[in-house]
Amino acid sequence: MLKTFKPKSKILQKYVDLFYVLDNQEFERFSYAVFPHVDTCVSFIKGATITRSNFQVNILASKNNSANKCIEIIGKYTNPVFVNYEGKIQEVSVVFKPLGINHFMKENLKDLTPNFAQALNLFDWDFLCSKIFETQDELKKIELIEDFLLTNFLDFNFDKLYKALAHLEDIEKDYSIEQIAKFIDMNLKTFQRLFSKHLACSPLEYKRIARFRQSLNSKLLSKEIKSLTEVSYESNFYDQSYFIREFKKLTNLNPRKFFESISILDKEKIIWHIK
Repeated sequence: MLKTFKPKSKILQKYVDLFYVLDNQEFERFSYAVFPHVDTCVSFIKGATITRSNFQVNILASKNNSANKCIEIIGKYTNPVFVNYEGKIQEVSVVFKPLGINHFMKENLKDLTPNFAQALNLFDWDFLCSKIFETQDELKKIELIEDFLLTNFLDFNFDKLYKALAHLEDIEKDYSIEQIAKFIDMNLKTFQRLFSKHLACSPLEYKRIARFRQSLNSKLLSKEIKSLTEVSYESNFYDQSYFIREFKKLTNLNPRKFFESISILDKEKIIWHIK
């Protein structure tokens, strides 16, 4: 039902984490929860209408127009988002690394994603969406997306922001936002404004999400069996109670129930809570 693909292009490997194809032809109903992430996902969807409210995205098969195509772009969020499918739907998604999508469109990410989820209405991307669903070949779909991205690549200079991301993700050293602004030689307000413009969240929100993701990797992708106490300290949460509070805020579950309920799909590339 779900397959993931890594970019073939070495250029794209710097900016795209993965592609995935979801073909919901086996189930009339299918739901999952996704959790706060530093990446940005763009989904090309055929045969559906989409509604959004209260951190839920409802994707309903179109009864009158099975050829209907749309593009959904996910913004930043600090709550779980529940995605509900009903009917037979095709979807192809691109998961961009932090700042990655900014190299393929002139528009600001903040302007494109004011909400946790919304339609992406850009003419050239709409044209790509139509081309994707002209073929049933999964590899051809991915090839079309790669060709499109390479054609539209913009070599913007985001060096300072990339350095800021590295510091924000350095859980061990736990730099303050003020320190990071100094490290990249930028005024604090300018740094916060530029960061929000291109990443659609504040540096502090990004740091929270990055730390949460670090704890997931520590627990789920490690070859060792780790206790929640070990995970909390490795991810530099001040104590286990703080770790539990943050998990509840970001997932609506305590860590133990969260780790018991999630599904790791396609060789550890996708972490969802399937309902």
